[in-house]
Amino acid sequence: MQEINKMKEKYKITIPAHHYESDEIVELADFVGDSYKLAVECTKTDSNYIVFCGVKFMAEGAKILAQEHQKVLSPDLTAGCPMADMIDANQLQQIFQKLNDPNLVPIVYMNSYADIKAFSGNHGGAVCTSSNAAKICKYYQDQGKKIFFAPDYNLGRNTANKLGLTDTEIVKINQDLTFTPNKNAKMYIWDGYCHVHKIFAVEQIKTLRKKYPEINIIVHPESAPKVVAMSDFAGSTQQILQAIQESSTGSIWGIGTEIHFVERLAKQNPDKQIFPLLPSSCYNMTKINEAKLTRTLQAIENGHISQYEVKVDSQYIEPAKAALQKMIEIVEEK
Repeated sequence: MQEINKMKEKYKITIPAHHYESDEIVELADFVGDSYKLAVECTKTDSNYIVFCGVKFMAEGAKILAQEHQKVLSPDLTAGCPMADMIDANQLQQIFQKLNDPNLVPIVYMNSYADIKAFSGNHGGAVCTSSNAAKICKYYQDQGKKIFFAPDYNLGRNTANKLGLTDTEIVKINQDLTFTPNKNAKMYIWDGYCHVHKIFAVEQIKTLRKKYPEINIIVHPESAPKVVAMSDFAGSTQQILQAIQESSTGSIWGIGTEIHFVERLAKQNPDKQIFPLLPSSCYNMTKINEAKLTRTLQAIENGHISQYEVKVDSQYIEPAKAALQKMIEIVEEK
């Protein structure tokens, strides 16, 4: 740790880390957060290097928002996201051609790659995160826009439910590009999913409630709508963190999200009882470890960063940045 801290200072390196990273990475990070917090905080650093400890789409987001002189690196460029892999710009283009509606706007989840974010920026849309999806969608809904939401179906559906849309106003777009046309549709949702949150089920909640009648259940909104409906709260990683921190001593919690984060919450809040609905790990996040981080910093020291540097095709930079900045503009608007 001491060696890493010395290199950070010498070469002006900032290390952001997602909540799902292991303790050894979190302890070395300059700031820790969910995808929204990390996107915002990365815009505030003037470091020469941003060594992003998270999955690829997050590092891409940092690269898109980075200043011209900044290099963005990842300790493991193979740390991807299966959900983000479930849609590409070609599929998105085909869907928009099929729907052929000039009133349709794309809202794309942060958990997507640069080509998808760029498509959104080029079509007047915005990026969203799990913490602000409802606010972003309502912004466009209030303008009378129809929404195409991708790639996470559960987050899209839970957001639609939160906004009061009915079943007849929601259309699922399958990954083979098929769907049931509906003239009353107000929101089209791509059928992608997060493997970490897909496995949570109502039976797990029932089991915990039976054992602990006073338990509070809080889940990530990438969980199935039935799971969200049976929970006491649903929120982003940052919102889950805040809920636990602000809860009373002796309270009991069942949490439906990534296991590294749940275990850390339990350690940081020994005055509360905290249980996972089910241990569910993001295997891509676990690819980042202290040894790989050290090698990345040594590459900076040696001037050989090519195998760690995050690249984004130049054609995607400006439109993707516009979509990200539109998100920040909507959320930060007073």
